[in-house]
Amino acid sequence: MCIRIQLSRATVKDLHSRLQHAYQRDDVRLVRRTTVLIDLLVHQVSVAVLCERWGLSPACLYNWQKAFLLRGIDSLVYSHSGGRRPKLSPRQKQRLVELIEAGPLVVGCETACWTSVLIRVLIWREFGVLYNCQYVCTLLHNLGFFVSKGPLCVGSSGRGQAPGVASGHMAGDFTGGQTLQRVDPV
Repeated sequence: MCIRIQLSRATVKDLHSRLQHAYQRDDVRLVRRTTVLIDLLVHQVSVAVLCERWGLSPACLYNWQKAFLLRGIDSLVYSHSGGRRPKLSPRQKQRLVELIEAGPLVVGCETACWTSVLIRVLIWREFGVLYNCQYVCTLLHNLGFFVSKGPLCVGSSGRGQAPGVASGHMAGDFTGGQTLQRVDPV
């Protein structure tokens, strides 16, 4: 006995809309899941072909199908998969970027060069959060900053480049003669 599932036009339209939003957000997991569901439920592509094409197990496809049939479009929302909550909120991270770009002299430091220790102290003073010095470098990278070699260690012109940074590389502390710059978000 073969059962064929047919979706309404509205549901198919919602699936395609979700697929477009997933592409816009660059959400690879949701693009894959939505595309598989469209192929499986709308275009009637076999499970074996989809497993081969996407490198998924049949159980995974059947679980996605079952979830979609039971909860509809709501099944396409991925929940937080665990992990520690960030210590700084997005608003606090944005404020940190503004403070770093303003320069160490503006925030009350006695030097014109940022160090990971100074940024660590800044984060503690402004937000009450204490980070490891090595993690400060990772945090800066995640905020779009990078360390580049340069002859000077001076303040920012305020045009997208942050002031210089004195003190290893992203894994540790910065060395003198390097500058901290921020990549403009696209």
